[in-house]
Amino acid sequence: MAGDSKAARLGILYVVADIYPKNGGPEYHAADYGYGTSRPVQADIPHRQRPAGPSRSGLAAGALALLGLILKIPALGLTLISTLLAALVYAQIFGWWAFGIGFVLLILIHESGHLIAARLLGIGASLPIMLPGLGAFVNMDRPRTVTEEAQTAIAGPILGTIASAACYLAALSMPNTYWGGLLGGLAYFGFLINLFNLIPVTPLDGGRVMSVVSKWFNVAGLILAAVLLVLTEFRSFILILIVIIGALSTWQRFRSTVADPAYYEVPASTKWVVGGLYLILLLLLVLGTDATHSLLPARVG
Repeated sequence: MAGDSKAARLGILYVVADIYPKNGGPEYHAADYGYGTSRPVQADIPHRQRPAGPSRSGLAAGALALLGLILKIPALGLTLISTLLAALVYAQIFGWWAFGIGFVLLILIHESGHLIAARLLGIGASLPIMLPGLGAFVNMDRPRTVTEEAQTAIAGPILGTIASAACYLAALSMPNTYWGGLLGGLAYFGFLINLFNLIPVTPLDGGRVMSVVSKWFNVAGLILAAVLLVLTEFRSFILILIVIIGALSTWQRFRSTVADPAYYEVPASTKWVVGGLYLILLLLLVLGTDATHSLLPARVG
């Protein structure tokens, strides 16, 4: 597919790597007012009221105040700065400013899924940090169990799929228009990157999700990633990196099941629920990618 080959050539298939800090287990080594005094006005001089609105000095003061707030909150500042840089990079990659900005927003929505799930589970997590041209990550404390790891991992693709579906439905409501083309293209790439992230190998979301079912899914995912690298057009630095990290992570995953068996104790019912949700999400993303490919604008195809 034309969209797929361009994504591969430009290396925009991104990695969502939820990085755990060093306190995690071995498998995770790898967050003057302008007074303007009212002077007395003579009765015989008509007074002209200045139109209400912000002055230049007021706007400048507001901008400085906002900058000061950002600098006082390093995490927020890093998120905003990295997001702006990512928007610049993707705008250049796609040759379309609006598309680059929309693409970054889809990534942020995906990452917000991880963040929300982590916070609900009481797991410390940073604001999303964009890696221009590569993707994004959320720095998280180590989950207490593999079930929590799967819950935080699958939340990203779920929210990303919802956002992509919203773009798709909006595009259908305005065919043959500028906004319809923009949203249709965003829907396609949104479905595609979330589908890619479900390959069951760590550091991708799929590897963290399916580890709750069996560690052997990481082996299958690693083989799939290697096949994509060798036999398809998806030959990019990102995929090479995923194969390398995936091999190391799979080896560490097998070691950790012996070193920390309690982490991997999961009821059979949980395995069925997570596995079923994974398959449903996978099917929806395959159908969504196929349905939106025809909506991909030529300028980003």
